[in-house]
Amino acid sequence: MLKTFLAALFTAFIFAAAPSGAWTMGDDGLHKEDWFSITFRDIAEDIQSAKDEGKRLVIIYEQRGCIYCRKLHEELLADPEVSGYIKANYKVVQYNMFGDEEVTDLDG
Repeated sequence: MLKTFLAALFTAFIFAAAPSGAWTMGDDGLHKEDWFSITFRDIAEDIQSAKDEGKRLVIIYEQRGCIYCRKLHEELLADPEVSGYIKANYKVVQYNMFGDEEVTDLDG
């Protein structure tokens, strides 16, 4: 009985200490929200796609090990009110500041 209670208590502490956001850590070391848009990195197309959805485009630039990026995901975007508002009004695309993916800007 005591072992079961201690195991349950330990499990509760682990889940309470874990961040509550829906993010995962990508292979590139960036936090990945399951609602971030995956695109072909063409900004003009992304703007049009967001407009077609009745939203605005947000581009988030992040880098591996950034403490502010971590706080963004673990604290701000973990708040259901904040993330719900963003999901309802914005199409969010994430760029790695030091990544090797080609991006097509508005000039083509």
